[in-house]
Formats: sequence, structure tokens, C-alpha cells
Amino acid sequence: MPASSLKLEQFLAELSEEKNQEQQILKSLKGFFSFFPFSRLSLFSYSPINYMSELLFFLQSDGSLFPSEKIREDVRNVPPVFSAIHNRKASYIELNPGNASFPEKYVEKYKLSSLLVVPLKKGSMVIGCVLIDGYTGKKPFQEPMLKKIEEYFRLAFNSIVSKEAKVHHAKLSNREIQVLEMLSIGLDTKEMAGKMAISEFTARDYISSAMKKLGVRHRAQAIAVAVRSGLIS
Repeated sequence: MPASSLKLEQFLAELSEEKNQEQQILKSLKGFFSFFPFSRLSLFSYSPINYMSELLFFLQSDGSLFPSEKIREDVRNVPPVFSAIHNRKASYIELNPGNASFPEKYVEKYKLSSLLVVPLKKGSMVIGCVLIDGYTGKKPFQEPMLKKIEEYFRLAFNSIVSKEAKVHHAKLSNREIQVLEMLSIGLDTKEMAGKMAISEFTARDYISSAMKKLGVRHRAQAIAVAVRSGLIS
């Protein structure tokens, strides 16, 4: 086994041992710089319901966090990012001067010349993305490295999600998971009650209980957490 592969396996094993999910996420982002020559990256959440993406973390290659700021965008207004998310495939973008496809305010503020967009997937659904810039490699950036980066985040993200799934699955009953699955395909409480042979009141009770255990306030959030953590597909 190549030394680099062994090193990555060791890193992923250490990642899975982190008890706190935020620590897992930060460790995976900081670990990226140990394997790939880039100077900055940012992690964004993404909602396939309303296409909104929001900044969660912004890191430099030394592992330090950039000062937090509020960035929230409809990705349909950023065609290169929307294209990568829509195709569920990592993409490397050259940002030439006057490139109207990417907001000039970000190009100027962060002095961007290129950008790597890596969608984060749970099954076939994209629920986040990593934006990477500042390539510092000695050779021109090429497709093989793009594939390796995509695989790195796939393995790291799956490690985080699988642990989250175990935690949530232990909290929720089979009935609570069942109502979340039905919510995700658009059934209302009356339809759920009919399929489960229970009253509408009981169906609503299962939904409320699931939301409370997941720590969310809205049904859409409950569905998003359930999908992200692998409770439902």
C-alpha cells in the first residue's frame, strides 16, 4: 500500500474517533492541507430545497480560521458553483478578469484567480460544498489531483456522516424515522396516519418527538438532518 494511502487511512481513523461533530469537520478541513497544496478553503452548507448556500468555516493552510463573516447566496446566481452542485461533480474554475459568471465582489475581496468546487453528497443529494483556492503546487493543476481531492472529501465526509447516523439512529424510534421518511416524500399527517394505521394526532406526535430529538424547529430542518445523517435517503 502506498505511504500516502496509509497516511490517509490513519487520518480517517483518527477523524472517526473525534467525539464532537464540529471537531470532526474542522479536523477534516485542516487535514486537507496536509495532503494537497492549497492556501485557503471554505465550507458551505447547501439546501436543495431553496438553493441557498451559507458559509460555515473559512480556513487558511496553517489551520487558522478567517474572521467569521456572513456569506449567504442563492447558488443559481453563481453559475460555476451551481453547475458543480447540479452535476454532483468537482470542478476547477479559472477566474479570468471580467469573468461575469462569478461575483466580482468575491474575486476582488479574496484576490481569486482560480477556484475548486467540491460538492458534498449524501447519496445522490448534495448538502454542502467546499470551495478551495490558492493553488501552490509546482506543476500546473491537473485532473488527477481533482479526482484525489474529490475522493478525500468523499471519504472524510462519509466518516463524519456515518458516525452522526449512528448517534441519531440510537435516539429515534423506528416510527419516528418512518414519519420523517414520509415527510420527505411530501405526505401530510392524514396520509401518514392512513399508511401507519394510527391517528393523525399520533402521527403529529411522532413528528414532534423526532424534531425534538434532532434538535430542530422546523419540519424542513428535520428532513435535512435526517438525510444528512443517513436516517432516510
